[in-house]
Amino acid sequence: MKKILNWLSREDLNLKNKWWHRLLSIIFIFSFILFFIYNLIVYSNSNLFKGDIGVQEWKKVATISERITSEIKPISALIKMGEKIGDSNRTYVLNSPPDDYYMGTLNNVYCSTELANNYEKIKDNKNTDILYELFIMENNYRNKISSEAFSNYIKQNDIKCLIVDAYTSFNNTKVTFLQPDKSYQDNWFFYEKSVGKTIMYFLEMIPVVLVFSFLLFAGIIIFYYKIFLYIVFGSKKK
Repeated sequence: MKKILNWLSREDLNLKNKWWHRLLSIIFIFSFILFFIYNLIVYSNSNLFKGDIGVQEWKKVATISERITSEIKPISALIKMGEKIGDSNRTYVLNSPPDDYYMGTLNNVYCSTELANNYEKIKDNKNTDILYELFIMENNYRNKISSEAFSNYIKQNDIKCLIVDAYTSFNNTKVTFLQPDKSYQDNWFFYEKSVGKTIMYFLEMIPVVLVFSFLLFAGIIIFYYKIFLYIVFGSKKK
């Protein structure tokens, strides 16, 4: 470090007594602080760090299965104030504004521990007679089945949630159907904001941003002492 300082120093210019050098030194220090803070914010809100979108970190508070009762309810009736629901494999979307998919999940996914006996209420409420079972291992192939087969499929696979889904047919008629989906009870959770995890998120970023800022401003220092001062005052006088 001492060799580097000696290599950079221009004691022959007596810079400490130069008002413009003192001014540039103050500007340099404040610029470094502002640059560090700015990049800390930018990195925390980008997908360049940890693959996340946004600063806020979340923690699991409950599985969907833990709140399901015999009474059939949409997921929106199971969620508590300040919580969000999310797929455990896509938690980064928790920081995104609610979209149609998220709102559809809240309001069109119904759950019950007695789903095989209660699903008729949803069918009547949504005015649909189309029932599908879903074979995940066969490229999401939907198989239209009878009410008895639909109920048996739910019992045999211990399914507690179904989704009220829809598609548009070739004649532009919207067709609504019911489809059991075990992924909600297995892979979806309730989340709430975590102050501790958010602080740790920032602490993990500080060294990364600090090193980046240091390298950039080290380059500025080298340019100032070895190029700018050389152009203005010439070579170092011994």
